[in-house]
Amino acid sequence: MSSVRFIFGNNEDQIGYAPTSIANKDLKWETTAQFDAGLDVGFLEDRINVVFDYYRKHTTDLLASSPVPWSTGYRTITKNIGEISNNGVEFSISADAIKTRDFKWNVSGNISHNENKVLKLDKGSDVIGGSVLFSSTNIAREGFPLGAFYGYLEDGLDIQGFIRYKDVNEDGIINSSDRVVLGSPYPDFTYGLSSDLSWRNFSLNVLFEGSYGNELLWETAGTHLNSFQKGTNQFTDIIGNYWTKENPDQNAKYPKISKDSNFNASDRFIKDASYFRLKNLTLTYYFSWLGGAQVYVSGTNLFTVTKYPGLDPDVNTRGSDSTNISSRLMMGIDASAYPIARTFSIGLKLKI
Repeated sequence: MSSVRFIFGNNEDQIGYAPTSIANKDLKWETTAQFDAGLDVGFLEDRINVVFDYYRKHTTDLLASSPVPWSTGYRTITKNIGEISNNGVEFSISADAIKTRDFKWNVSGNISHNENKVLKLDKGSDVIGGSVLFSSTNIAREGFPLGAFYGYLEDGLDIQGFIRYKDVNEDGIINSSDRVVLGSPYPDFTYGLSSDLSWRNFSLNVLFEGSYGNELLWETAGTHLNSFQKGTNQFTDIIGNYWTKENPDQNAKYPKISKDSNFNASDRFIKDASYFRLKNLTLTYYFSWLGGAQVYVSGTNLFTVTKYPGLDPDVNTRGSDSTNISSRLMMGIDASAYPIARTFSIGLKLKI
């Protein structure tokens, strides 16, 4: 029940209570079964350590808030919508590569892979995520990752300079039935590499991280690379790359400058978001004669190597952990996300 304000009678403001959700007599607990197997091995008196983990996670009776017709008087109902699996492996190795009196070097690396798949949905029906700038962009469909990107395939420009979409089902009409799965927000694998090097009173710590194979829906381009469809400022990439009457190139990168340009969620906005980043670098000097005092300089997010055209490949500006399935499906979306900050610091640590 929740409070509702209403005016009736002598125009008096009254507060009453009304039910806010529909009861579901078939509702069950969400259940997760998980199997884990691991191996932890040390070699050469533990100078080399290897850790391997394998897991299988199977969730049944997945709970979600699903839309219902507004004629019921409500917007959603909580129900069990299906089954999802997550299978993966994690591997790490660390080694004391050099270990002498004055010089020590420890290096470690890790890599992990996870495969997410929707196994079963209520009545086999697709579940569509919420809308962003264009239309719905994510989907839950049997046999595909949860929240896979969903939209149209583009087919160049028409003779008037507008975007042309592929008639996937070949019925002569371009509509929502022509949408297909476009990609996945999940990486093929993620990885990290760290190095701890020390020489006498100096130490140097370096940490790299990366992701490979994941994609982002670059929603930002729908605002700033839309041929002025919404009258917003455009990125400079549009200069000289759009269709004009003087240069009617049907393979031009952008459609004609017009408020009538039709942009939908399509493969145009699905971008490779793989990246390699120097996450942290810290140089420290220890004052042995000051009881362990130390001075250090440090840098975070110093550089990123990526082909992603946006400001940061490691973002997600939509989605949530709520039970609303439409919100949960909206993942891997970059909607003008603020980039991660590059920071520098210098410090002094004293022991008293």
